[in-house]
Amino acid sequence: MENFKSKNILVTGGAGFIGSHLVDRLIKEGHKVVIIDDLSTGREENLNPKARFYKIDIRNPKISQILKKERIEVVFHLAAQPLVEVAYKNPLETIETNIMGTANILEACRLKGGLRSIMVASSDKAYGKAEKLPYTEETPLKGDHPYEVSKSSADLIARTYFKTYGLPVTVTRFGNVFGSGDINFNRLIPGIFKSILTNTEFLIRSDGKMVREYIYVDDIANGCMKLAQNIDSIKGEAFNFGSKNIFSVRDIIKKIEEILNVKVNYKILNIARNEIQKQYLDWTKVKKILDWEPKTNFEEGIKESFNWYKDFFKQ
Repeated sequence: MENFKSKNILVTGGAGFIGSHLVDRLIKEGHKVVIIDDLSTGREENLNPKARFYKIDIRNPKISQILKKERIEVVFHLAAQPLVEVAYKNPLETIETNIMGTANILEACRLKGGLRSIMVASSDKAYGKAEKLPYTEETPLKGDHPYEVSKSSADLIARTYFKTYGLPVTVTRFGNVFGSGDINFNRLIPGIFKSILTNTEFLIRSDGKMVREYIYVDDIANGCMKLAQNIDSIKGEAFNFGSKNIFSVRDIIKKIEEILNVKVNYKILNIARNEIQKQYLDWTKVKKILDWEPKTNFEEGIKESFNWYKDFFKQ
């Protein structure tokens, strides 16, 4: 996008872990930012005081009025029900939020008209249990459990609004994001940090052998910015954001023990259901087209994150 400066920008999920990092970055660069978040997983403490905040569910049709009132030009849609286990226990809520919430945001964009850029955050889970690794952007989207299906569907709907209505949509797909501000301690890295800092046993739901890709949150924020800045040449496209940090659960524990010089007290429960055994992404496309690659190595990211959690648990 030419002259990506001083835009009126909407961030859904802007009180959440990834969304709040993106909001801070946008405000630092001089944009007017509006946040939509129902605070179901986001936190008031994450809200940037310079942003305008609307506490509202992304399924609410009144969002269309907010876009018009705030003269929104750019949308980053990150709001979602983000947890696989919650989706398993409450599939309807997850499906409604992730699918119909996304459709509602896109419909609000269509009704307003004149949007310069719309980014929809998907997930590596949208690919489902693909047979071939790493996933490329051409890998079919075929989730077969509630969370995966909700991401596959939202991803397809986003590109439908480009194909059918010409909306300037791009889709991101990324793996496991870590960094400061994530207090969902069911996730691996925050859970390990909590165990260390509270001297408690860390319970691992899986068999400890599941392999995932880990990427630092600031690198995701940078990638989202790249998509909006280059929308004119990439609209309608999907991009994987990945890293070289491809580890099993047990690998992560060992690495954190080495980086922080600590011992993690953990127990493997092996009770995880419907989890995909291995997932990681090919991010050649975004590197080639947008010159994006992660800047934060794993050790640096772990140290920076752990310092934030030390302060958090002192409160």
